[in-house]
Amino acid sequence: MLAYAKLNLVLRVVGRREDGYHLIQSLFCAVDLADEIELHPQTRGIELFAPQDLGLPEKNLAFQAAKALLGEDGPGVRIVLRKNIPVGAGLGGGSSDAAAVLAGLNWLYSLGKTEEELKRIGVSLGADVPFFLGKSPAWVEGIGELITPVNIGLPAAFLLVVPPFPCPTAKVYRLFDELGLPFSPRQGIPPIPPFANDLWPAAAALRPELPKIREVLEAVESLGVGLSGSGSALFLAFPSRKDAEKAKERLSGKVEAKLYVAQPVDRGYKIMG
Repeated sequence: MLAYAKLNLVLRVVGRREDGYHLIQSLFCAVDLADEIELHPQTRGIELFAPQDLGLPEKNLAFQAAKALLGEDGPGVRIVLRKNIPVGAGLGGGSSDAAAVLAGLNWLYSLGKTEEELKRIGVSLGADVPFFLGKSPAWVEGIGELITPVNIGLPAAFLLVVPPFPCPTAKVYRLFDELGLPFSPRQGIPPIPPFANDLWPAAAALRPELPKIREVLEAVESLGVGLSGSGSALFLAFPSRKDAEKAKERLSGKVEAKLYVAQPVDRGYKIMG
């Protein structure tokens, strides 16, 4: 199975709930940079084999997704997770893994769950999980649980620029509040480019290296530069994959970051069955 990354092509912060969660409006786009997941059926128990730097298996969203769907008395599964999506970069890798496990187990064991039923389980694991269970691109609202697939023209390719540091989401939103940044008005889907993100000032304050990297990226001819989620990943948009590959060659060695060329896909996961 493939669990795809996402980009936030637009992100507005439009309010904050009483429980502290921020309300957003965001244009989500799945792209073909993907984690690889294998699901092996077993009679009982859930096992996860993943890179050690991800921490305890029980804390991993892929493990938690399997537990939430299969329950204590259901069949078991051995999950093998190969990470290709950088962690802590605003690309949604953990949420995508959870969604792919939900969809994959539903298929593997013929559980008959609808997409909406899987999304209800997914939102209990993380606000971004439901997006990855549906079509892309999508206009996402609320804390991430209100999802409307949209038919909108997208750039043909992106160059993802991932610095060697994370931008923890909670820290970026806390800085957003501490800096007194204003909420945006609720509006419809704006034209893209530009790729506006209300979290940029907070991410840049948390990591002063980001504006320096962005300055280098903005010198490259592209359709525009954006920040995905709360960062740390930046992206450039292009009218063709060839243009994105050329930019990757040009930027190689000029920014301290990993570079990935990726293209839009129409769903958050792919079952290779």
